[in-house]
Amino acid sequence: MHFHRLGLGFSPSSNPELRHCFVRAAALDQLLETPGVLELLAHELGATPAASTLSLVEQLESIRSRAIHLSVTRSPLRGLSVEEIIVLTAYSSCRFDHTALKRELSRRHTSHELHQACAGWLRQRSSVIHEGQRFGRPRWPMVGATSLDATSPTQFLIAVLPIADPTALDAQLEGLGAEANFAHEHYVACSLATALGYLAQQAHQTRPTHWDSLVLERKLRTFGVGLLLVEREGVLLYLPARYQSRPPSGPR
Repeated sequence: MHFHRLGLGFSPSSNPELRHCFVRAAALDQLLETPGVLELLAHELGATPAASTLSLVEQLESIRSRAIHLSVTRSPLRGLSVEEIIVLTAYSSCRFDHTALKRELSRRHTSHELHQACAGWLRQRSSVIHEGQRFGRPRWPMVGATSLDATSPTQFLIAVLPIADPTALDAQLEGLGAEANFAHEHYVACSLATALGYLAQQAHQTRPTHWDSLVLERKLRTFGVGLLLVEREGVLLYLPARYQSRPPSGPR
């Protein structure tokens, strides 16, 4: 069953690739269809207990109503959509560790896995991959180029920074702005676990705690940097980078 067809505010799109806090709508449907998950959500959100006497629609409506209440009151989830609240609740609670979605959201890629995935993505768009040091930009370890000739008028550069850990992501972001200006496009690449881990870090640094689903996107947009999500299926362009139309300077 696809819950958005019930008209209850869950995954309200016919597009299963629609994302909520980096999570596909189809994956959110699968989570809600997992036996026992509705009861766990009701408990975590403080909704009316999803007792066996309640129908599926009544259980969903109870969870939806509670999520909306949390979204419009002074709670850590204020301002979030129903879908985002469900994703972050499942991500934050160990009660959902048995679900396929939670296992996927918790799976961090190693630095080697990230580099391999990003290299494959760059090879589809470039003829050669350089280290950023070649361009005097050591923060960017991977730079795809369309030509071996750095001075070619048709040269096109794509810079990628793979980051495996949310703490490292937080530390790297501030320094990116000064170096996100030598290629035509610049991207940070990370796993779902790293992106959500960054949201969690930012949430717990605020007083009182407050989840902001767009905090990473706003930071990257400030620098004109895009976001690549690395999943089992490959690399997804989640947030397009700002295109730099001027030709990049040659190697230093």
